[in-house]
Amino acid sequence: MVGGLEGEVSLDREEILRRFEVWLDSVLAAEKPPQGLSAELLSSLAAEPKPISNGRCDLYSMWAAVTALTQEVRLQGRSFKQLRESLAPIAILAPQLPEVHREAQERARGEVLDVLLDLCDRLDRGLGRVRASQKKMDDSLRSNWTVRLLARHRIFRQAFESVAALEEGYQMSMERLKDALAQFDVREITCEGQHFNPNSMHAVDVEETDQQAEGTVLEVYRAGYEWKGEVHRPAHVKVARRRTAITAGGNENDE
Repeated sequence: MVGGLEGEVSLDREEILRRFEVWLDSVLAAEKPPQGLSAELLSSLAAEPKPISNGRCDLYSMWAAVTALTQEVRLQGRSFKQLRESLAPIAILAPQLPEVHREAQERARGEVLDVLLDLCDRLDRGLGRVRASQKKMDDSLRSNWTVRLLARHRIFRQAFESVAALEEGYQMSMERLKDALAQFDVREITCEGQHFNPNSMHAVDVEETDQQAEGTVLEVYRAGYEWKGEVHRPAHVKVARRRTAITAGGNENDE
């Protein structure tokens, strides 16, 4: 009875060792060879005849299996350490990712906003030229009876209609662009007739006059804009300055 039990235990042990050996061989076959071992050495180890165990596992086979398993664990540990070192900068950067994302969005929106403002300036200049041309045509009709007579001709009527349509197109484009800027929370800075503000305006021209108080903005060359309550682009303006009187001695004094 005892002998039969020992035989069953021996068979179970041999079956367990056989399955472990098969599993270990399959795992090692799927892995890449360790660094530093030449192909000749690996081939020689693979071709080395295995000891005959007669269905039993001797101490040498067990030690070889444990050594291979130890080497595999070391390789896995080394790979895990390299992976952890590679991901360390990302782990440090992770808490900063929301702020980095927000800054990237703000930078991208600022670049888009600059393009829209440049387009707005171009449309505004185009609209101003069209209106100037239209005014010249109207002045010519009022000042010259020959022009008024020729204005009845079809070509002249088409010219007037083309200018009017061009003005309407510019006006519609400007209105749509201003709606888009309003969605960006962009507001044009009111300058003309206001006192000069160095924080939101750049004085690119000065005119001496007695009709306006000193420091009053007389003309806006380029509109300025605020974005989210802060100055995004200062305005370029012409500022009034009091006239200076030249005395007989050649000194300049304020009037």
